[in-house]
Amino acid sequence: MYLCLLIKERHRFGFGIALVISLILWSALANIAQAQKQHSYQAPNLMFEVRSNYGFLMAHHLEMEIFNSHLPSFEISLARSTYGKHQWETLYQYPVTGFTYWNGWLGDPKTLGQAHALMPYIAFPIIKKDKTEFNFRLAAGLGYLTKRFDRLENYKYIAIGSHLNAAINLMFEYRWKPVNHLQVFGGLQIMHFSNGSMKTPNFGLNIPSISGGVALRLNKENPYIKRAIRPSLTMFEFDGRQFLEVRINSSFGIKDIGEVMSERYNVIAGSVSVLKNIGYKGKAGLCVDLSYDGSDARFVGIKGVDYKNDLQLVKPGVAVMYEVVLSRLSFPFALGFYTGGKYKSEGMSYYKLGIHYIIQRNFFASLTLKTHYARADYVALGIGYRFKVKHYWL
Repeated sequence: MYLCLLIKERHRFGFGIALVISLILWSALANIAQAQKQHSYQAPNLMFEVRSNYGFLMAHHLEMEIFNSHLPSFEISLARSTYGKHQWETLYQYPVTGFTYWNGWLGDPKTLGQAHALMPYIAFPIIKKDKTEFNFRLAAGLGYLTKRFDRLENYKYIAIGSHLNAAINLMFEYRWKPVNHLQVFGGLQIMHFSNGSMKTPNFGLNIPSISGGVALRLNKENPYIKRAIRPSLTMFEFDGRQFLEVRINSSFGIKDIGEVMSERYNVIAGSVSVLKNIGYKGKAGLCVDLSYDGSDARFVGIKGVDYKNDLQLVKPGVAVMYEVVLSRLSFPFALGFYTGGKYKSEGMSYYKLGIHYIIQRNFFASLTLKTHYARADYVALGIGYRFKVKHYWL
């Protein structure tokens, strides 16, 4: 029933993908913040931040050079600095989580318009001292572009074909704390908008920028909790016992090849993964993939490749996988190689980037971007089940 509804409503799938990115991250960070009720009397370390950016629209394809321009942007954020209430906070040197609104003018207002983004984020300290920090921030959420490609009204805007997109921001920043309630910061960031090939064209937008701003603490800061032993574990955290984790996942996506066929096609994928904890921060293992791309049948017909049935278009693959874990939220990365299939238009290798969120003890939701080199193939929503197998040989 779930799959049938997705197919029936596939014209709304693009909005769902971008929205789920924001909801999964924000829900996960909120759950992490609210866990362990024994510390509920301690208010969160809240900060209000304002950031100004100045950058340019990167011409990462030859066709994009006509859009070269410098542009300003700004951010308004509500942040929460962690202080060691949970195990993952101490493992990652007390990162900062939050929610940010990003706005920028993209140059030519008639063709490119403005970009808006709402993104949950997490900032990991690389170097952390009493008065200074050097951090890496990862933000992902929902983006909205006021202009998009249109064959009649905006045919020159070949960068992107949809108003709603995924928004991703990567940033390195330096922070200085002159007084307890004030922080001053500056850094380098890159902003990316893309719809994951759900609506073509999809060259995407890349905006590198320099940034600077101030943060004002809204309440008294909780001091870092320094313990002789680790904090109490939740059911989602690694307790040091050795086991293998087996995951079974199924997912569904939509792929637009409008520049060739002017049509959208369904993508159905499944995987079985076997992972082992590598310390308390991550997991590593192997993944066996199966995927069926509905557009392959059309390309096979055009190229004159003989095949008997659709089963020959199913592409099996094997991938090595690493996952960064933050309690019930995790970020898997995989590099794989196809081992079969009648048609492989993009070569033998593929990459998968994703977000996993544990809904209950053994059930999880997933959002996966599959790419071939630097080109997005499709984005898929999925649901899966995991279980543990004890072992004594590793």
